[in-house]
Amino acid sequence: MKPTLVTGANGHLGNNICRQLVERGEKVRAMIRASADPAPLAGLDLEIVRGDIMDAASTQDATEGCGRVYHTAAAFVMWSTDPEREIIQPCRDGTRILMEAAAKAGVEKVVYTSTTGTIGFSADPGAPADESHRNTDPHTAYVRGKIAAEKEAFAVAARTKLAMSTIHPGLILGPRFFKVSESVKQIADFVNQGAPAYFDGGFDIVDVEDVARCSLLAMEKGGDRERYIASGEHMTIKHAFETLGELTGLKAPSLRLPTPVLRVAAGLMEIGAKVTGGRPMLDRHQVDEFAGKFSYFDSGKAERELGYTYLPARTVLARTVAWLVDRGFVEEKRKAVLQLDPSLKGAY
Repeated sequence: MKPTLVTGANGHLGNNICRQLVERGEKVRAMIRASADPAPLAGLDLEIVRGDIMDAASTQDATEGCGRVYHTAAAFVMWSTDPEREIIQPCRDGTRILMEAAAKAGVEKVVYTSTTGTIGFSADPGAPADESHRNTDPHTAYVRGKIAAEKEAFAVAARTKLAMSTIHPGLILGPRFFKVSESVKQIADFVNQGAPAYFDGGFDIVDVEDVARCSLLAMEKGGDRERYIASGEHMTIKHAFETLGELTGLKAPSLRLPTPVLRVAAGLMEIGAKVTGGRPMLDRHQVDEFAGKFSYFDSGKAERELGYTYLPARTVLARTVAWLVDRGFVEEKRKAVLQLDPSLKGAY
């Protein structure tokens, strides 16, 4: 049996894909950067290789002899002083390098992890988008980078006849993260600090294990150069905070900030970040991308063609909070003020 390569294998999605592959008996080659912490892969029967998708030689070495590839590696970052170098290039150029290496190595198929951000967001919560939609007005460097990366993936696949499918996850939460991702950060911040206000909008909340499972289904059943949305239950930001309040005993915010006010606040945060050299809690690009928008998507195609299913949003939030509390992402003095719902015990 040829090994299956997983790039970004120590990431939230990557390590969960590795777990599911190992559980079903596949030989797994886990690619992580030289500086990366292999702790998320501890105890798994797999081969760890060090490399960087921005380095053609190490990427070619990693793909040689592999039968299949799951490409999850990307710069999942929402803030940078040099977004072109730190976010867009790793997404775009790294994906091209990986796809070309896979084609040269004679890989059977690649499943590329994109994002629902490449499909686009809407101000209308009653019109969830499907795979035919395209984001023509991206604002954050991350979404711009993923759009460029997806174009590269399809272009290389078409040119080389390399079979591939793409999956487009919603807001990935759930357990088995070993550092707080951009998605999980929103939950971690609420648990550790609370939230003073909320803004209009909503997300599809999806568990990382469901996305990993969708990835494996796409490898087995996905059509060549087909896109598949791996989304979850629709939930407004207000409802998400209310649910988190019920799960933790913390007060959900009742103050709604209109988008123009939020944008002014984000601008002030950016100024403060320049002074301190830190990262703003929110920037204007994020406001323009997400505030007042509904990241609601139709996963019907993945359900029909792949057999994709997903957990309810409340369950996903409970699993995320439980992992945060159990794994030391919440300070002890903060734990003392939490009144955890019984559903968190054994949630993951």
